[in-house]
Amino acid sequence: MAKYLSYALMIVLAICASAQAQFGPVETPTAQLTDGDTFETGFTLQVSGTTLGVTATFPVPSNWEDQQAELVHQELHPNGANLRFVDLDGTRQARVDIPRLSAGDTAKVLLRFRVARQGVTPPSDPQQLILPASKDLDRDQRKYLLPSPFVESRDAKITGVANSLAKPSVTPWEQVKAYYDFVHENVAYENGPMKGAVAALDEGRGDCEEMTTLFVALCRAGNVPARTVWVPGHCYPEFLTKTDDGTDRWVAVEMTGNWPFGQSPEKRPILQKGDNFRIPGSRRPQHYVKQELAIRDYKGTTPPVVTWLPPPGKEPPRAAQ
Repeated sequence: MAKYLSYALMIVLAICASAQAQFGPVETPTAQLTDGDTFETGFTLQVSGTTLGVTATFPVPSNWEDQQAELVHQELHPNGANLRFVDLDGTRQARVDIPRLSAGDTAKVLLRFRVARQGVTPPSDPQQLILPASKDLDRDQRKYLLPSPFVESRDAKITGVANSLAKPSVTPWEQVKAYYDFVHENVAYENGPMKGAVAALDEGRGDCEEMTTLFVALCRAGNVPARTVWVPGHCYPEFLTKTDDGTDRWVAVEMTGNWPFGQSPEKRPILQKGDNFRIPGSRRPQHYVKQELAIRDYKGTTPPVVTWLPPPGKEPPRAAQ
C-alpha cells in the first residue's frame, strides 16, 4: 500500500508520506499494556540554511476498544520545539512546531508509545449477527453510511453493483461476504497510486486501499455501516453488526492475501479509523491523516531532507492454503 507523494519546495514546503492509518464492544478481553509492546514514530529534518516556521503533523496511536496506547518517551530537538496533540474524530494527530533552525541543523522528534492491541478475532457465531437498522445508529455510526473521499458509495456504478448483489434470503453475514467476494473476484492486486472505489471497479486492479475503498463503498451502498482501519503501511475495512443481545460488533476484514472472510493476521498499532477527516488548515475532507511537514521560510541552497519514522510497512503474510 505504501504510496509516496513527491517532495515540493516552494515558499511553503509540504511533504507527504505514505498512507498510515473503533471497534464497538467486542467478544474478546480488553487489551492490556505491557512493557514490551512499543511503537516509535516521528521524523528527522536536515536543513542547509536558516529555516523558519517548521510545522509537522502525523498520526499517532490512540485508545480504541481494541487498543490501548500510552506515550512513554519523547525526544524533541531543538529545545524550542513544541509538541501537542489534536483529536480528529478519535484519531490522534501529533503537531510539532519548530520556530527556527540554523544552517546545518538536524531537527529530531521521536515519540515512543506503549501499545497493546487485540488481534483480529472472528465472531464466534457469525451467522447469528444482524445488521443495525439505520434508525438505531447513533450520530457517529451514521456517518459510516455516507460517501467520503475515494469512497464514492452513491455513484451509480457502485449502487448498481450493490443492488445486483442483494440477496434477501441470506443472512447478513452472507450478504456482506457477497461484497467481499465480488471485490476479490473483480479486482486484481496491483500496487499503485491512490485511485478509489470507482476506479478500482472500472480498472479491475488496485492494492489494499482500492480493495478496501470498494468493499466499504459497496457496504455503504447496501446500507451496511463500514469504515477503513489504518495501520503503518497498510489498511483494511471493518463493518458494523450487532450480536443477538444487541451489542455492537465491528467485524474486521483483510482484503489482501487469501485470508478467510472475517479473519486477519493484523497486529500492528492502529493509527486511524475512518476515511473522512477534517484536518485543521485544510478546506476539504481528507481520506486519511497524512504525515506532512511545512516550512514557512527556507534559505538553504539544497532541499531539506525529511525522514519519517516508522519506515513503510508491508502487506500481511498470505494465509496458508
